[in-house]
Amino acid sequence: MSPWFPTSEEDRELVLKELDAIVSSHHFRGSKRYPAMLKYVVSAVIDGRASDLKERTLGVEVFGRDPDYDTNADPVVRISAGEVRKRIAQFYHENGHGAKLEIELPVGSYVPEFLLREPEVSEARMGHDVEKAASTEGRLHKKLYRYRIVVLAAIVVLAVAAAFGFYAYHKAASLKSTSIDELWRPMIKSPDPVLVVVGTGHNADQMSPELAETTFFDRMTGPYHHVSVATATTLANVAAVLRQRGTAFEIKEENETSLTDMHSRTIILIGATNNAWTMRLVSPLRFRFLPGPNAQVQDSNNLQNIDWSVDFLKPYASISTDYAIVARYRDPTTEGPVMVVAGLGPFGTEAAGAFVASPQYLEQIARQLPAGWENKNVEIVLKTKIIDGKAGPPVPIAATEW
Repeated sequence: MSPWFPTSEEDRELVLKELDAIVSSHHFRGSKRYPAMLKYVVSAVIDGRASDLKERTLGVEVFGRDPDYDTNADPVVRISAGEVRKRIAQFYHENGHGAKLEIELPVGSYVPEFLLREPEVSEARMGHDVEKAASTEGRLHKKLYRYRIVVLAAIVVLAVAAAFGFYAYHKAASLKSTSIDELWRPMIKSPDPVLVVVGTGHNADQMSPELAETTFFDRMTGPYHHVSVATATTLANVAAVLRQRGTAFEIKEENETSLTDMHSRTIILIGATNNAWTMRLVSPLRFRFLPGPNAQVQDSNNLQNIDWSVDFLKPYASISTDYAIVARYRDPTTEGPVMVVAGLGPFGTEAAGAFVASPQYLEQIARQLPAGWENKNVEIVLKTKIIDGKAGPPVPIAATEW
């Protein structure tokens, strides 16, 4: 295969046909995100817009991010590009034998490349090449010694690089493990079962047509008493972390939990506006929830900031952003460790649950906090975009420790 670029309409059709074969394969069919990214970058190149293929542009055009979003805090483009590369490699591993054209997305770039298979060499030409090779055999022997030296040096370099890569990989894995353990350490050291208090009342994920136009406020205060899928997903993430570390836990609904139940216990609170205990225990903190039809996460150091809010009176289907708080601190009311995993709405709670259970997300915030944060109280504000009715990646937008 050799580098190639389409210059005619026929060439363009060849590229689009290959692109269609890739995104129609089982490697891409189960995703909306990865085919969309590959189609966008390939179309940009064949349309002469390769210079536009920057991380921020892709974040905005493909993944619906705001034009001024923080690419360091939200690495959706980099993560998706890595996944696209992996799936392309899997596709050609299974289907690439004899392919006339291959599409690649080089590492470190968002500009795809096209490789065209060269024509087969004729038997006559092969015979000529063999004869020519025999006539130069003597000169090759003279170069053999130098070749062996070069090969030996390359082997040494590769061995050193492999050793360094092995060390770096395990060091990174260790850091990821450490970051999640540091956040959860006060919870998993509990001698008694951890009490997980779950909010109820959200019916936001029951998307029947007749409920699609009801407001958030109606659905959280109406007769829809149950644990939502978003809350259940968050509970599953929390339970997985505790089980992996051998920590026993007990689950109770917030309306069945008293202060006596929580006194001197290690507590995890899931949900905010549907969990009265979250609203009460977070209220003295710097970042807290303000309930009501236009609920918000409030910064007590900057009361003028009203950006972190969700208008619950809007139709459910029109909500595009949610906010959440993740906090871990020692509470003077319960006299024990408390962890809060809660969003204004169900999407925020789901994003917060993904955040506390993910080494990848926790590494991002660990690098931003001062040294020694793991031994202090910590509180983090998260933002999540709502994509196709699902919570997007959690993005840290503020944090404090004390």
